[in-house]
Amino acid sequence: MSEPRMVSIIEAHERTGISPRAHTDIDVSAGPLAVRCRTLVGGLAEGVRMVELVAGKTRVWLLPDRGLGIWKVNAAGTEWGWQSPVRGPVHPGFVPLSEPSGLGWLDGFDELVARCGLVSNGAPDFTPEGRLRYGLHGRVANLPARSLEVILDEQAGTLTARGTVDETRFHFHALRMTMNLTLSVERHGVAWTDTVTNLSDRPTSMQMLYHVNFGPPLLGAGAEVVAPVDEIVPRDAVAAADIATWNRYDAPRPGRPEDCHYARIHPRGDGAAAALLVAAGGKQAARLSWDSRTLPCFALWKQQGGEADGYVTGLEPATNFPNPRSFEESQGRVVTLPPRGEITFSLAIDHVPGPNVALARDEVLAAAAGQAPRVHAAPQSGWSPAAVARAILLMLSLAAGLSGTTVAEQTGTPRRVIAADDSRRTLAAIAPDGKVEWKRANGAIHDLHLLPDGHLLIQDGWTRVLELDGDGKPVWEYDAAGGDNAGKPVEVHAFERLPDGSTMVVESGPARIVEVTRDGKVRKSTKLVVNNPAVHSDTRNARRTAAGTILVAHERDGVVREYDRDGKVVWEYDVPLFGKEPKPGHGPEAFGDQLYSAVRLANGNTLVGTGNGHSVLEVTPAKEIVWRLEQNDLPGITLAWVTQVWRLPNGNTRFVNCHAGPENPQIIEVTAEKKVVWSFRDFETFGDSMPVAIVFEP
Repeated sequence: MSEPRMVSIIEAHERTGISPRAHTDIDVSAGPLAVRCRTLVGGLAEGVRMVELVAGKTRVWLLPDRGLGIWKVNAAGTEWGWQSPVRGPVHPGFVPLSEPSGLGWLDGFDELVARCGLVSNGAPDFTPEGRLRYGLHGRVANLPARSLEVILDEQAGTLTARGTVDETRFHFHALRMTMNLTLSVERHGVAWTDTVTNLSDRPTSMQMLYHVNFGPPLLGAGAEVVAPVDEIVPRDAVAAADIATWNRYDAPRPGRPEDCHYARIHPRGDGAAAALLVAAGGKQAARLSWDSRTLPCFALWKQQGGEADGYVTGLEPATNFPNPRSFEESQGRVVTLPPRGEITFSLAIDHVPGPNVALARDEVLAAAAGQAPRVHAAPQSGWSPAAVARAILLMLSLAAGLSGTTVAEQTGTPRRVIAADDSRRTLAAIAPDGKVEWKRANGAIHDLHLLPDGHLLIQDGWTRVLELDGDGKPVWEYDAAGGDNAGKPVEVHAFERLPDGSTMVVESGPARIVEVTRDGKVRKSTKLVVNNPAVHSDTRNARRTAAGTILVAHERDGVVREYDRDGKVVWEYDVPLFGKEPKPGHGPEAFGDQLYSAVRLANGNTLVGTGNGHSVLEVTPAKEIVWRLEQNDLPGITLAWVTQVWRLPNGNTRFVNCHAGPENPQIIEVTAEKKVVWSFRDFETFGDSMPVAIVFEP
């Protein structure tokens, strides 16, 4: 066999970017490998170069003039793609990206894989004056490649295509995407990585979404999506009508509007995520795989209108949800790249023949570890602008509440409460009489502190920690997604203000505790022990002890670990299952050891909120349980996901009862004899995912 052969299709001069040679008529073979390039003629396809890549029984058609998009794939005799009414591929010169509606991108949309980005990737975004800021799905899918080469390695049986696309604008941004796509004669599919680099000397931000689109023969009545979904939310009211059947498909129905659902997917321990599109009857499937560490969000687009109008579904891993960029920025869902910084996205699509579909289904769902998806019946605040509009209407309706309507119910002595709800993305203060004092739209939140000066230490999204003054204005901020975490998966679920004014922040993903000074510098970093890494569940709450150690609740490991100042584990407690079998879910029906919190008591014992263990445990240093409150110990009350816990000076225990349903209180205080002396319930301001609270004594 000959040495690997390199075929240059587009060569770019490094300084000018101009190609001295742009080959348009290529036909090169090496055994079962081949590369062919043709320039299309006629209609909207005039001038588009089509590059056919062949490795055994797999064929891929690449479009270098359309952002290196993948037009179609034929794997083991099955063609993937869809029949768009656009009838492309369309030359970018015929795609009016600057059309005032912001929808010009649709004039060229017909690929199997269309990249959306690089600056923005979602719905059209407009200024308050109505001027288009960002068009639908960005520009990269309509930008020509500056370089493309193909390497045929007959001995290895692989074909590799390497290309680059630049998205630059003077004074604004300079981004380069470098693709590395691989075919193998041993694989009925295609795999690729895209590395996006900030070429500028200034920091920048970007977004990426992979619009992976399938029509018949995979799509049809009875087809289904199989994915280890953690949580799924309809984008808008139209999609809400489809949420009960989000994973199933109907036959084409002319005039049916599109449905779009947003989800978070359970990854494997190594961060890999996957979803299957299974044809009716399980005859075959396509498996889409991606790295959730850089593509943490997932959108499922279902266009089930008439066949002539484009009967298609899109499986869409992304850095964010495909909302207007300004909305996603408000939720912290943009990727920040430092000067010369980069981020890499890895994906693959593979054909699954009928006999292997059942096994593939089990493999994909194994990442959920038996947990059922949390399905929301309506749009949720923080997930989509539709939910934001809904939240605004709710806030307007509550304006009367600010002047007199009682929304909270309390038993026992009334208390003032500040709490936050993750599902409604709301932070609010409730007066002792049950009325709303103030309310703030807020991103994802898993920790909350009242500082001695009356300021609040909160989080707003999975990476940002904020200090708010008495007027609700930010006076300090730390974003874990910056610095040496830039471009890497990271989430924050715990933080605490230190006596010297600096802030302890616990970072899941990097698995470390950092101490951040008032000027935003990380002065100390302590590595955590994580046996089952997962960026969303490495940790939950963490608290310092009087001895200067730190108790960390490791949710996925199911273990409390106590670390000294040097990061050494000096004590740990493995939360028991008490002989029960784990059950998936978030509500009372679930069960596990996914603990949320641990605090050291004055007597040296540790109080543990066991999360989906539905209990509060008091454990001695010798790991003996000396007090235990279980799911059904309180008459008329059911415990679900127990989050934050406190032992009060009078000996009572207070805790937050999350995901228990509107018939149960969200905060409960009990005596040592397990008698309820106070409770708080408010399902007007907050929802069923209220994990954190501050309770003021009367």
